[in-house]
Amino acid sequence: MSKHWDFHKMGIDMSRAFDTIKRPKILEVLNQAGCNEDELRLVRLLLSGTKLKVRVRSTHSADFETSIGSPQGDSLSPVLFTCYLAAALETVRRSSTRPNPPLSELDMPLEMEYADDVDFLDEEKDPLERLLPIAARNLKDSNLFVNEGKTEFTHVYLADKPLRGEEEWRKSKILGSLLCSSADVEARCIMGNIAFRSFCKIWIRRSRIPLAKKLQLYNACCVSIMLYNCNSWVAPKAVLEKLDSCHRKHLRVITGLQWPKSMVTNDTLYKICNTTPLSEKVEHLRWSMFGHILRMPQDTPAQKALEFSTLRSNRYKARKGRHCVNLLSMLKGDLKRGPPTTGKKLRELRELARCKDTWKKMKKD
Repeated sequence: MSKHWDFHKMGIDMSRAFDTIKRPKILEVLNQAGCNEDELRLVRLLLSGTKLKVRVRSTHSADFETSIGSPQGDSLSPVLFTCYLAAALETVRRSSTRPNPPLSELDMPLEMEYADDVDFLDEEKDPLERLLPIAARNLKDSNLFVNEGKTEFTHVYLADKPLRGEEEWRKSKILGSLLCSSADVEARCIMGNIAFRSFCKIWIRRSRIPLAKKLQLYNACCVSIMLYNCNSWVAPKAVLEKLDSCHRKHLRVITGLQWPKSMVTNDTLYKICNTTPLSEKVEHLRWSMFGHILRMPQDTPAQKALEFSTLRSNRYKARKGRHCVNLLSMLKGDLKRGPPTTGKKLRELRELARCKDTWKKMKKD
């Protein structure tokens, strides 16, 4: 948004990833990762004797034992799969020209993984197209099957002014969120309205259900949808005002304080519902996320991306005129002690973020 720089993203889709991994290889990977014999014996015990059954409508089959896949629904399953996928991606890097660890010359992260969602990044599209069959072949050796037909290539760039805001990447999704924050906010408002209407019978029962219970249900089932992944939003105030407006409309229906029957101000409405505008919560969650990133080890992708954007991206030519708002500029605006434009300033922020109470006070000040 502020430099003459663009990149390409290749998102691969794996079919039934959790259900296809090889259990003997899980133990082999854990052994290579440094687990001791007691830990391996415990994992072996938890994976053995696993039974499943098939449900067709209301009919259930008999139980049958499984010898493949990681059982889902517990806290161990995602950890085992993450280790398994990390080992599989290691073979992909060895079989290709990708750097290991996956960092560019300027330390920009070249991979993004969350559960079974894997994205490969590069400044050119051709290397990613050559990487796809290599990745599919190596992942198949680990019993992970890439659906090449659903592989998505995205070019992230900033178009010239006549077409700015109409780029295709703005409609691309990562982990259920649109890359364009403004479009994602509008989509979240629509989904929040759909969720709100599904409970309309509860909102109109004013005498039977206490207001506190209604608000508790609303926050759990509607606000959580509207604020999904909001800590990475970079939307103008006008767009966030639409989010607040949608929130206030819901609160007025729940409380029954709707125009023209009632002329309650917005501040009074927030006080009655014991809440604040959602835009303030977005700002708080963005600041909290920044603190979490600063407390991470310095070799993690989030820390490397922060260093790339603040220090090493100076290699690229800056755009003329007023720059578009991005996440980094929003965080710089939140800082009262100056933006992290130097390595020294970044180290100071990391030290401040180690104490969560001090970090919260910085935002309050």
